[in-house]
Amino acid sequence: MSVPRPRRIRTRLESGERATGIVIQLPSPDIVEIAGHLGYDYAWIDAEHGSLGLPEIRELIRGADAVGMDSVVRVADHEPSFIQRVLDLGATGIMAPHVRTVDDARRISSAVRYSPVGVRGACPGVRAVGHVSADWPADYVRADRDVLVFGLIEDIEGVENAEAIARDGRLDGLVFGPFDLAMALGLDGDVAHPDLKKLHDRVVDACKAAGIEYVTANLAWEFGALENTGSRIVTIAGDRAAVYEGCARALAAFNGDTTTKAGAF
Repeated sequence: MSVPRPRRIRTRLESGERATGIVIQLPSPDIVEIAGHLGYDYAWIDAEHGSLGLPEIRELIRGADAVGMDSVVRVADHEPSFIQRVLDLGATGIMAPHVRTVDDARRISSAVRYSPVGVRGACPGVRAVGHVSADWPADYVRADRDVLVFGLIEDIEGVENAEAIARDGRLDGLVFGPFDLAMALGLDGDVAHPDLKKLHDRVVDACKAAGIEYVTANLAWEFGALENTGSRIVTIAGDRAAVYEGCARALAAFNGDTTTKAGAF
């Protein structure tokens, strides 16, 4: 029989609920499992920044599977072959960086779906279908239906094209990337700078107008309340910051220091 895949984000959205996630940059399936046991819905596996390769990504996806979480891989670029490989490993979907144009978005959308809709290479012997598919027609139809594809808007050009990307890019949602934009604007990574709010709001409004999801990349970097954005997919933690802050608090408590500063992500 076909192997069921986690479907937490879509199930939450269909029930009118929010899905919560954690950024994973460290090659530790245990952290993913801990997050799942705590009730997180998805692991955002960051293969753009950090040192994760396919073997580490595979084990992180396995960790997510073990606790029924979705796994969304932030790929390093728009290369279809890598997108195909992480999906074949069983990832729920992908998040693509630096989406600047409608053409970028459509190429990414095409890379996650099988022919004739897209260009994803087909193989009935991959981990995503239980290593050997018992019902390929059902498996590929389900994969095309359930796969999630998000685009990061983190360049000025992407913001300028946000409405067209949201409307015509065939993506499930957009993510506002304030850090790269703050660098591009010469703001030295100041994600709270007022100049960013107008760009942020434009991406949010583009998602609302197009009827796609606005995905919160980092709750600590958002402007205002969630109700203002309508975001239903919310990343609220990161593994590096959680480890850093936990260790810092423990050391500060031991030393009697109450001024320890929290990490950014």
